[in-house]
Amino acid sequence: MLSPGNTSGEMERKRVEYLEAGARLLWEIDPKSRTVAVYAKSDEPVVLSENQTLDGGDVLPGFTLALRELFSELDRIEIT
Repeated sequence: MLSPGNTSGEMERKRVEYLEAGARLLWEIDPKSRTVAVYAKSDEPVVLSENQTLDGGDVLPGFTLALRELFSELDRIEIT
């Protein structure tokens, strides 16, 4: 989850570290733009909007999350 203090360079560095360490799937949730960037090891990110559904692909088969529900919950809490 991105926070106001995260820089794009910092997030890129973290993504590289996680993928190099063996992570096969990363979700970068941006509450401000109400999007989720999905990163897989060999792919460019796929950016999903709040009107779409996030899934776990082959890493978490069967997992789905309606992003409208996620962002609705985030609206209810204060994110710092």
